[in-house]
Amino acid sequence: MRRPRLASVRVRAAVAAALAAALCFSGGALWLRHVIYTNRMEASIETAQKEARGIAATYDTPEARLNAESGALARQVTEEESERLGKLSLGAQFPFYTDSYAVVDNHGKLLLAQERLAYYVRESGLTFPSSPPEMDGWTGQITVLLRPSFNGERGHKLDGREVILVAANIGGPSSGDVKATAYVLATPLDADNAVGAVDPWLIGGLPAAVLLVAAVAWWAAGRALRPVERMRAELQRITAADMSSRVPRPDTGDEIAQLAVTMNETLDRLADAAERQRRFVADAAHELRSPLAGLRNTVEVALAHGDAADPAVLDVTTRRLQRLTDDLLLLARLERTAPATGKPVDVAALAEELVGERLYRMPPDERFSVLAPEPALVLGREEELTRLLTNLLDNAARYAAGRVVVTVARPERGLVRVAVRDDGPGIPEADRERVFERFARVDEARDRGDGGAGLGLAIARDIAVRHGGTLYVADSTSGARLIAELPEAELPQAEPPEAEQNSD
Repeated sequence: MRRPRLASVRVRAAVAAALAAALCFSGGALWLRHVIYTNRMEASIETAQKEARGIAATYDTPEARLNAESGALARQVTEEESERLGKLSLGAQFPFYTDSYAVVDNHGKLLLAQERLAYYVRESGLTFPSSPPEMDGWTGQITVLLRPSFNGERGHKLDGREVILVAANIGGPSSGDVKATAYVLATPLDADNAVGAVDPWLIGGLPAAVLLVAAVAWWAAGRALRPVERMRAELQRITAADMSSRVPRPDTGDEIAQLAVTMNETLDRLADAAERQRRFVADAAHELRSPLAGLRNTVEVALAHGDAADPAVLDVTTRRLQRLTDDLLLLARLERTAPATGKPVDVAALAEELVGERLYRMPPDERFSVLAPEPALVLGREEELTRLLTNLLDNAARYAAGRVVVTVARPERGLVRVAVRDDGPGIPEADRERVFERFARVDEARDRGDGGAGLGLAIARDIAVRHGGTLYVADSTSGARLIAELPEAELPQAEPPEAEQNSD
């Protein structure tokens, strides 16, 4: 099944930015509405507190008695008081503070109610506490629910809402001296109006701000990805036949520039690997052509004359083909497998074993000697380390005149050094790296059947590198000296035996 195509990076960046902006702006809008509402409600409560204190201070006065039609504190006004109060302006007469208040005696009986509170007392049965609420200083607060009218009449803005009533005691400060309590409605309508004035701007501005952020993210992502598109187009033009092109590197110094550098470095490695592969295939074909041509020539001559093919020639040719095939397969395996891991291998004992085998050959090769005073452990694969030493010994055997010395030592902690020195013609300094190239020979005029295919030292270096070491040609006063340096295996230290306790 085909995987569904994902949206482009620009679309995903714009959507992510829009979602983040929507969350941030929505949270900011809610916080702003809360701050506005809270501030307006605090202002309304503060105003109601002043009004409640004013009512409590003036309720038991001639002005209050003149205007209170009923109530425990109302009494008959004298003619003198009436004449004096008649000279006062209406604004100074009680009540002149607010139109939404009520006065309740200290048993919860309603004495007086005005406007909104009177409406809810009459229409929905609003009641007040049977005892004065606890005061914080001069005033206190209670929360009441303003239920809708009994007759189902709707439309009042405060129906079904909980509101705050600010209370102030009329009389002395102690509960025994309280004659009544004044309740003033801290109306939330002012806070609603303040929030309502902001809502149209928030409702219209929030989507516009989110769209603006998405557009900016779309534009910024497109501008940031423009170098990536150029790199993609350039990579599309690169083929195995022509790997000379490289992706353009932007001068931004950011992650995309680093990506371009990494891609070009990767392309360099791929081009180098492809070139080495082409050379390897060409050299392998060339090396295989000679023994195959010789083998075919031997067979054709035998068939033409009716004679049997020379067994010695066939043996030499097939052995050469076998060695070359084994080397090619080993190189291919070394390239595709992971770095070597394994168990500790004693390279000193391995060198002594390989040199000892040469002494028992027919005829024996007595040119080799080993100097390995102590064990030298290397963590790796024994068969690969054996091939490393075998190739070094074979190379020395081809060129040595009369002596090959193999030295295995531990010159410093954590390092094992294997040196193979012969008394042959040596390796020129200019060719000390070229000898490790595949199919390379220092002396091109050398007989191929005697000199090998030029893969031995290349394989030996690959094995050394896979084991975390190196292989190089060192300076020597006479002959050639090849040195392989490998990391020493770190074995866990054995715990000391516990001290035996003396028995009584």
